[in-house]
Amino acid sequence: DAAELGRLGVEVVPGDVTDRDAYEAAAHRALRVFHVAGFVSFLAEERKRLESVNVEGVRNAVRAARSAKASVLVVTSSVAAVGGSPTGGEVDEATPWTPDPRLGYATTKHEGEAVALAAHGKGGLRVVCVNPSIVLGPEDPRPSAGGDYVIRAAEGRIPVCASMLQSFVDVRDAAEGHLLAAERSPGGKRYILSGGSMRMREFVAAVREAAGNPGRPLPIPTLLLPPLALAAEWWAGKRGTAPALTLEQARMAGRKGAFNAALARRELGWSPRPLAETIRETVAWFRGAGMMG
Repeated sequence: DAAELGRLGVEVVPGDVTDRDAYEAAAHRALRVFHVAGFVSFLAEERKRLESVNVEGVRNAVRAARSAKASVLVVTSSVAAVGGSPTGGEVDEATPWTPDPRLGYATTKHEGEAVALAAHGKGGLRVVCVNPSIVLGPEDPRPSAGGDYVIRAAEGRIPVCASMLQSFVDVRDAAEGHLLAAERSPGGKRYILSGGSMRMREFVAAVREAAGNPGRPLPIPTLLLPPLALAAEWWAGKRGTAPALTLEQARMAGRKGAFNAALARRELGWSPRPLAETIRETVAWFRGAGMMG
């Protein structure tokens, strides 16, 4: 929210990360550049915009940082850009990437990260990528995708749910991870930012418990997600609305695993708060903001 940033004393310079000249003008004389912009979509028809923002936008960030003679560029990537575990085991920064061109969001985040890291050391620029998991936390007025899921879960509007593992991070810890990466990383590498992992049924149950609306969604086998997604996309197309589940999201559910943030803890001194605390404070903030029934 630009208005909120202004109230915090931040100088707001309107622009578009896909506009190279505007980016360079905004970054002029910056000592550090944090490229946190990204486009999230799991719709096939949004592929060009995903590439424009998540790949070319990062390329413009590199150019702007070098033009400004900044000392460091920190790029917000995503755990989606990291490999997955077909067995549901732990995933870390060294997990091999398994290409799947059908996954537009994951693919473009991975490609953007590659663009960023390829620039490390050139012209004296230090480049670091951080890979947040699903971001939760207070002060989420829009709300974000993760925040919207929390609201629906708290209100009992997620009656069924697959049991795959997901990783989460508090927005305050994610912000601190960015700052620590700029201050302490030697560069040329990425850091997973995850405060903990839960199976989605357990996560929904924890949210409902925090909201004083206890309950647990019925389980859905992960294998059923693709046909359900096809049906959801068809129905949404008929109604002219956004689908509740897309085929890309269903495919991403198969890239399961618990994301391990040991590298960020060890090298950056990053220490995220417990996931249970984040869930409680996220629910409390939405309730206090009147965004939850």
